[in-house]
Amino acid sequence: MLPDIFKIGPLTLHSYGLMLALAFLAGIWLMELQAKKYGLDKTLIVDFGVLVMAGSVIGSRLMYITTHWSDYSSNLLQALAVWEGGLTFYGGFILGTLTAVAYCRVRKISFWTIADIAAPGFALGLGLGRIGCFLNGCCFGKPSQLPWAVHFPANGAASLAAGCPVHPTQLYEAAFGFAAFGLLWSLRNKNKFPGFSSCLFFLFYGIWRFIVDYFRFYEQSQRWTFGLTNNQWISLGIILFAIGAGLVLKLRHDTGASSREKR
Repeated sequence: MLPDIFKIGPLTLHSYGLMLALAFLAGIWLMELQAKKYGLDKTLIVDFGVLVMAGSVIGSRLMYITTHWSDYSSNLLQALAVWEGGLTFYGGFILGTLTAVAYCRVRKISFWTIADIAAPGFALGLGLGRIGCFLNGCCFGKPSQLPWAVHFPANGAASLAAGCPVHPTQLYEAAFGFAAFGLLWSLRNKNKFPGFSSCLFFLFYGIWRFIVDYFRFYEQSQRWTFGLTNNQWISLGIILFAIGAGLVLKLRHDTGASSREKR
């Protein structure tokens, strides 16, 4: 665990904040590499990235605070310390997606086209962000005796797991992010229809996150109906959304292709 990279007087470089910044820059860079192919201006890509990043951070923080209200109710200013960790992925996913949809409508561009462009960078950003979680000690797993289980110190974010080895669930998700990036980047020129890559990522991540949450530590208050976590329920929603959207987009694409052939 390495929550702080270095300190110079009052200035501290937090590993979590650093990895978030790297995730953002990597995502923008990968989108810019593909912009020309889709006839999109690089300025539009940067604007899109900045707005979606802002929406994602705000959404992630709001959902985390909502589910950990007792930690912030007596010190609301602490809620602003995003660089110290305390973000919930799905909160960022939901508000970030809504921000992306709104931006695409205002700029009159296809949401699914830009979602496909963003998918590889989003996956890479997920991997980098979860490395930040591991360095920060948050989002840790349940106790485990597996050979790759890890220990976190008692004075960090994983204080509830101090003294026993736990699943490195942050690294499980990081591994998924890097693997998904490799897959999506290799498919970037092979999309079967607009929205294919993004729906594929949503589907695979929803499944992976649902599974990983069985190994991740949660307080009992964070478990809902049938003992599933709030994130597992959201994962199920994401899986259904990805399947439904994928089928609709493919049908729309096939119908359009059939109509063009008849002309």
